[in-house]
Amino acid sequence: DGRAAGVELADGAVAEADRVVLGVRPHAGLVPGQQVWGAGDVTVRPGAAVPGRFTVLLSLRGGREADAVHRTVVHSADAAAEQEAVFGGRVAAHPTVTVLRPDDPATRPDEAHEAVTLTAVVAPQGPVEWTDPAVRQRFAELLVERAEAAVPGLRERILHTEVRTPAETEAETGAEGGAVPPPALAGAEGAYLHPGNLTRLPGLYLAGGWSHPGGGLAHAGMSGTLVAGLVVEGDGFRGSQ
Repeated sequence: DGRAAGVELADGAVAEADRVVLGVRPHAGLVPGQQVWGAGDVTVRPGAAVPGRFTVLLSLRGGREADAVHRTVVHSADAAAEQEAVFGGRVAAHPTVTVLRPDDPATRPDEAHEAVTLTAVVAPQGPVEWTDPAVRQRFAELLVERAEAAVPGLRERILHTEVRTPAETEAETGAEGGAVPPPALAGAEGAYLHPGNLTRLPGLYLAGGWSHPGGGLAHAGMSGTLVAGLVVEGDGFRGSQ
């Protein structure tokens, strides 16, 4: 009768509900009509590819220096080429690498070892076949090479390496292509905002990184709080604004 009334499961069974909360990337195919999502003139582009993250987890011999920097960004020498590769569905030749060296005893067995995390924004699974062992290994080695600008002698200290790509993200979370919700940014006439938590379909709400106020653990949690307010207080709940 023109409202969300439940969820159809993969086996065809239906779980009825008074309200439905979606925590996935919204696109026009989920519900009838193109103008269900959000408020105002925010536009959801169903075909737009959203990048994911490539992560290299390193176990290192040798302790962390007392003055080691927690977070260092090794920028690409060609940012335009990197952006073209990421959004064009290719592997970047000179990726920007974030090097994380937390002073956290829980990440290492003792003071004679260190845990370091390397991450880079990459094209999603699909345009790049991140399940290919050769592709994974080459890009992981490239990130280690780039990270040595921040941690000299990094390669010689490696004891163990674990690689996580958009393929793992997709398999474990269901996020299409292993895409990671981008931050919501003001300006550009709302082009970088996320759909609102209250939709134009009665009984349907949006929560998680793909909805207002955007990606990231803190923002995703805030979206859940906003939806809870809408459910309890009604559509006029001020927090939704």
